[in-house]
Amino acid sequence: MSTTGDAEQPTTKAEIGAHCALPSCNLNDFLPIRCKCDKLFCRDHIAPDAHHCPLLVRSDSAQASASSTKLQRCAFSTCNKPSLEAYVSDTQDSADRTPARCSGCNQAFCAEHREPRAHACAPPEPAEPAPQKNAAAKALLAKHFGSSTGSGTSSTPSRPGANPKKLAQQRQIAVMKMRHKAKPADPKDTASSVPMDQRLHAFVRRAADDKASERVVWFRKTVWTGRALDILAAQFNLAITDTQPLKLLYVNDEGATIVLRTDQALTDQIPDGASLSLSR
Repeated sequence: MSTTGDAEQPTTKAEIGAHCALPSCNLNDFLPIRCKCDKLFCRDHIAPDAHHCPLLVRSDSAQASASSTKLQRCAFSTCNKPSLEAYVSDTQDSADRTPARCSGCNQAFCAEHREPRAHACAPPEPAEPAPQKNAAAKALLAKHFGSSTGSGTSSTPSRPGANPKKLAQQRQIAVMKMRHKAKPADPKDTASSVPMDQRLHAFVRRAADDKASERVVWFRKTVWTGRALDILAAQFNLAITDTQPLKLLYVNDEGATIVLRTDQALTDQIPDGASLSLSR
């Protein structure tokens, strides 16, 4: 009986465990572990990198591809943050989503600079001249809110041939310079209480004065135009009464002077780095 038992013992041992699938090991492990690649390994070689798992190679390639996509930076010249498009540009879901790009210039920006006015958007020039604005709407605005000339919203001639993209780049450079010397328009505001990305910069002067009296100021982006007008009137010692109304004018890139509405937010009517003037 002992002889039969001795003869059956090797067969029992051979059925326990399995050999490590790594050719250089081939250890008969009693408790082998199955990898996701469906092969059995000993505890020393179960780690994917320990047996050069083919699934690990494919995973690394996918991660490298994803990393290279997420390295796409915000198109704003001084920003180093990843763009929003970098996080959602996976080709597997691109068919059913709207690209996270500016609708004007088609560039990808971070959350801070995604709004057109935050990156001084310069959309591509149209192939044909833009249609004329509704004349009736212009006349209605001029009637209720006045204009610097009394017959429209433009008091200075346009600059034919001006390149919008170049003007936007010039404004970006101007804003960067303004940040170093701009003062808070509201005496209640301080540089430490208002973050840089929450400021709206502007050149301000009296309409009748030359640029020698021009001031460089910044407002909170939440300020309403009416409040901004009151603040500037106090700075320039200009009274506002029923008989002496005061208007805040904005000179746009085309050289047109536009009367700003006091019942709207200032940041909704002018870009960062705009030129403003106070006029009766």
